[in-house]
Amino acid sequence: MIRRGPRPVNIRLRRLLVMLPWLMERQTVSTQAMAEHFGMSVADLVADLTLASMCGVSQDPRDLIDLWVDDDEVHFGIPKYFERPLRLTVPEAFSLIASATAAQQLPGMDQSGSLSRAIAKVSQSLDLNLDDSFVVELETPESVETLSAAIRHSVVIEFDYWSVATGQSGQRRVAPLEVFLDQDHWYLRAQDLTAQAERTFRLDRLEQLVLTTENHGFVATPRSDWFAQSDEQRKVLLQVDPAWLWVLEQYPDVSIGTVPKGQVVQHADWITVEVVANTERWMQRLLVRLGANAVVVGPTGWQQLGSETAQLILRRYEPING
Repeated sequence: MIRRGPRPVNIRLRRLLVMLPWLMERQTVSTQAMAEHFGMSVADLVADLTLASMCGVSQDPRDLIDLWVDDDEVHFGIPKYFERPLRLTVPEAFSLIASATAAQQLPGMDQSGSLSRAIAKVSQSLDLNLDDSFVVELETPESVETLSAAIRHSVVIEFDYWSVATGQSGQRRVAPLEVFLDQDHWYLRAQDLTAQAERTFRLDRLEQLVLTTENHGFVATPRSDWFAQSDEQRKVLLQVDPAWLWVLEQYPDVSIGTVPKGQVVQHADWITVEVVANTERWMQRLLVRLGANAVVVGPTGWQQLGSETAQLILRRYEPING
């Protein structure tokens, strides 16, 4: 029997941010009805509510959230500290709005409920327009400046690079063409002088960077789509538990997909997504991370790839007889 791994704490807390205002409005509901409303099992619901019942402004039992499960019903009492105004600093209020807005996307969220009204009130007090966009500046790795200088002067560089495909580190000698940021990772696009082909390297996997005195004559061309030069590139259709979509956030070329007409799916409430895999090994690593929270819909040859990879890992850890 396949056992599901623990649900991420951030997902549980975001869901609680939606459930508690909903429960506060109703005071008492059945566990079955509440679980169905939020698209989760009764066991997961009770576990999350038990977690919430141990939260409060202090460890004093009188300051904990007044919440308990009795037989098949959930009961909620308004804590006393909710009876007085909550004083927040501007950073605290902004953080609260960001978290609450993200929680609005979770299943079961009432777009006109108390959480939405609270977001509107706090936003108004900060004179914040939720339709506005803002820029998040990520920390720039130290190697970016060095690589940019190498690109400007057309200098060949050398470094050690850890490859996901092989699981090993090796020395690379390349002609750097471009340094760029995609989502939350920095990359180097370069002409690999050993492979005689263009390659893209993640900067956090790059070590022992050395600038040589050798110049090169390569010129940067428009950047290709991810995995466009991979001979093994394949589009893979997955069904994923909504609570585990966060695993896919770091990967490029992930989009909402459609199950082929007439094909039967195992989980009607899961999300269908399409990912681009450059190698089978890459897909194996992704399926191991997702565990029992995702299934491969297509291609047909990879539908058992997750379970086969798990069995392979287990065999490697089996005790050696003799």
